[in-house]
Parts: sequence; structure tokens; C-alpha cells
Amino acid sequence: MSGKLLRFLNGRNNGALRSWLDDHKGEPRIAWYPSAGRDFRDLLYLHPKNPPRRPEPRCPDIFLHTDYGFWATPTFPDTCNIYCDKRTSVVLESVEELPRLDIPCDNQIVDFPKTSHVNGRVLFLEVKVTSDVFEEFSAPIVYAFVENAAFCAKCIFPQEGKFSHIVHIRFGGGLGGGGKSTGIWMLNILRKLRCECFITDSHYAIQSGDERVYALYPELAGPADRGQLEPIKTIPEKDWSGHGDVSWNILKTTRTCD
Repeated sequence: MSGKLLRFLNGRNNGALRSWLDDHKGEPRIAWYPSAGRDFRDLLYLHPKNPPRRPEPRCPDIFLHTDYGFWATPTFPDTCNIYCDKRTSVVLESVEELPRLDIPCDNQIVDFPKTSHVNGRVLFLEVKVTSDVFEEFSAPIVYAFVENAAFCAKCIFPQEGKFSHIVHIRFGGGLGGGGKSTGIWMLNILRKLRCECFITDSHYAIQSGDERVYALYPELAGPADRGQLEPIKTIPEKDWSGHGDVSWNILKTTRTCD
């Protein structure tokens, strides 16, 4: 129930996210990008003008970014200009403060958990992207400044969240370091979250932070089966990750014996 998760994050607010939910027909398709940092390239790679080809799933309607935010500056996320280079610019058109999420940020999973001034904040962002490929478009993002595993165990699972896409790119550092987990635990929950497409740079191995995740949140544990992934598209690491080529993967159909 993707809408249930978004309504939970919205709380009693009667602002832009509530209007978006009221206007949207059916269950929203959410792309979740844990450990996103300041990276908004998922908006480009999952844009409707970059049409998916079978068996790639349809594009998301809304994006959910999570990161505990140790890298945040005194002006981010409160500055309008998020990113700009010769090819692409990302600008905040509007920001709505949603109810806080004061969930654990364990220092055995992340570095510097008490130094972030944004930790616990949840924002609904309306972002304008200008690129030399797609010209100009807007996208809705819910950004929760929380630790990813705790958010999954304490918010996503209880609210029956499901996702059309999950993005696992340079997990643990938001493109800048700061984590002790590679997020290998995500392989254990793809089916639980009804994930249609898992986008990954395959940068995962069990680190101390992942062991801590399993100890704190046993519901995230499992066999970490990489064999469940069926690649359908790949782009070079230089285009997004820097940690490895990035593949789009659907989950192989589970067959049972009679």
C-alpha cells in the first residue's frame, strides 16, 4: 500500500503533499532511493521521456529519498539551487515541512550520527530539473533524513510500503562516505516490498554496519540472494555510480514444485 506510507509521512498536514495524494488516481508508484545524499540522477534515469522497454516496469509517479544527512550543509536542504553543471540543473520550486521522524540513528551503522542538523526532518520537495536531454520537467520527492534500515523496519514495513523501483547506488555514503553498511540487507527484502525493479551498482558485501542492522532489525535479515536478480539493462559506472556498472534488474519468477 504505497499510498498508506505516503499518508503516514504526510501526517495531518494539509499542504502540497496532501493535495498531490488527493489528486493522484490509484496507488502511487514510488521509487525509493536510500542513501541518496545530494544525488538526484534517479529523476533523470526514471523519467517518462526515457521510455522503459519490456520487461522494464513503468516509471514511478513520485520519489522517496532517505539519508540521515551527515553531509548536509547549513543551507541544504533550505537552498533553492541544489545542483548545476553544464548539462543539468536541479532547483527546488517548493518545500513543505512534514512531521518529524525521530527514529534511531545507530552509531554502529553510520558515522557521526549526532552531528547532522537535519536528522529527523521530513520534507516534500517539488523539484525542477533542466537538462540537455529532457529539457525541463518537475518531479515530486519526499525526502526523509533518517537512517535507512531503521526507516525500513519502523516505517515502511508497518505501513505496508511497496515500491516500483529501489535504487542501490553507492549505498552507505550518499556519494560522499559516512556509512558502515553496504546495504546488502536490501537483497533480503525486495520481494517483501513488492519491488519491480532493483537498480544497483552491485557494491555490497557484509560489513560491520550490516551485521548491526541484522542484530537490531532481524526482520531485515535473510540469505541476501543475488541469484534472484535478472539484469535487463546496464549503464557504465562513470554515468552514475563510480563503484561499478549500474544494472536494472527484475526479480526472477519464483517457481514451486508440486
